[in-house]
Amino acid sequence: MKNFEILTLELKNITPTIIGGYRATTFSPSLGIAERFRVSELKGIWRWWFRALAAGALWDAHGCVEENRVREKVRAVLGSTNSASKFILQAHVRKEGKPKLLSCKGNLPSRLKLLCMMGRERKEKEQENGIYYYDVGDLEYNLRLLKQPGMELREDELRVGVSSLLMAIIFQGVGAITRRGFGAWSLRVNRNNVGKEYADKLESYIQVIDKLNEIKSSKDAANVIDKLIHLASDDFSKFIGISEGGGMSDDIPPCPIVSRNRNIFRISIEDVKASSPMDLLIKIGNATMKATWRRHLHRPSNEIHTWILGLPRGQKKGMHGYAVNYNRRMSIFDLGRRPSAISIHPLKRLSDDGWICIVYGFLSKDWPKTLYHISLKRDKRFRGRRGEHEMREIEEKVISISDNLIRDIFKNAFDMVIACLHH
Repeated sequence: MKNFEILTLELKNITPTIIGGYRATTFSPSLGIAERFRVSELKGIWRWWFRALAAGALWDAHGCVEENRVREKVRAVLGSTNSASKFILQAHVRKEGKPKLLSCKGNLPSRLKLLCMMGRERKEKEQENGIYYYDVGDLEYNLRLLKQPGMELREDELRVGVSSLLMAIIFQGVGAITRRGFGAWSLRVNRNNVGKEYADKLESYIQVIDKLNEIKSSKDAANVIDKLIHLASDDFSKFIGISEGGGMSDDIPPCPIVSRNRNIFRISIEDVKASSPMDLLIKIGNATMKATWRRHLHRPSNEIHTWILGLPRGQKKGMHGYAVNYNRRMSIFDLGRRPSAISIHPLKRLSDDGWICIVYGFLSKDWPKTLYHISLKRDKRFRGRRGEHEMREIEEKVISISDNLIRDIFKNAFDMVIACLHH
């Protein structure tokens, strides 16, 4: 396969990483088997970013997303059930440490606290419990990208394939809870393993990765990330065949896209103080919690919109929080499911307590038309014929999700997340 070599990326995890199996756990004590880095998972993330970049190029040119055209372009390069991908992706292990059992005592990121609660429930049901994770530096791989033998790979296809793969790794990573900082990776290009046929064609992207490893400030990082997005957007426009469009639209796109419009694909590179990787994840988790926002805003819970940070955000058992379908009498409380519009991803550790993080978000319309917010107030005591009783006061609020509301809530939430990161 040497003749088909495109390039090799050297990966190393820089934050704790949770890779789940069929039980969504990194390690099975009963089987003694650990989940490993899955190329198939990275391929799925790669495909998502390819689609978002292709849709963004169309949106920026014409103010619309032609779903069939986007699908056709994705399949042409990354394959489908009927055709092979023009790329082969392989992961070769350099280092794989043993997963560690997380102690559920002490201060933890908010998502891990929830997983600990779920672990205790599994224990009561005599199922496997415990949260296992790979610590920083436990995972190191050589990620080889090769051309599919027997298939033509044009230069424009090569560049959009590589650019979307780099975006997937840099912005999202692999594993669970990546939108909240887990599973972040450093990457380097091994220039000795860049195919001779592709070296010149990919030099601009290789330089971006080299510069990413040299950054010493958030300003440096912002310049490099801006260069990467600019290159990727230009290459996707050429790949799709866009010459000139009617100018950028200020409307809200129907789905998450990588647009040149920074009101739609919003990015901020932030310096964050944290004494350890786990401390960083705690800070990131807290920045997305309603309790943290309430302390900053000094406003009641029902006036703070956190649904933009993803659904579910509520408890079905107690029937409170956000719901996409709600009827208390019929015991209907559908929490829904939708990824957060805003992600926080570590990019590099600069010092013992200094990190550079990417905060990015997608403004899009794909939210429920109506949400229900159910608040449980403090119990009220009253005296009746049979003595003293308690009654929990319930406040129900219907939220109509309009374009203007999405726009306002997205902007406010993005700014609030950044403010909380620096608190």
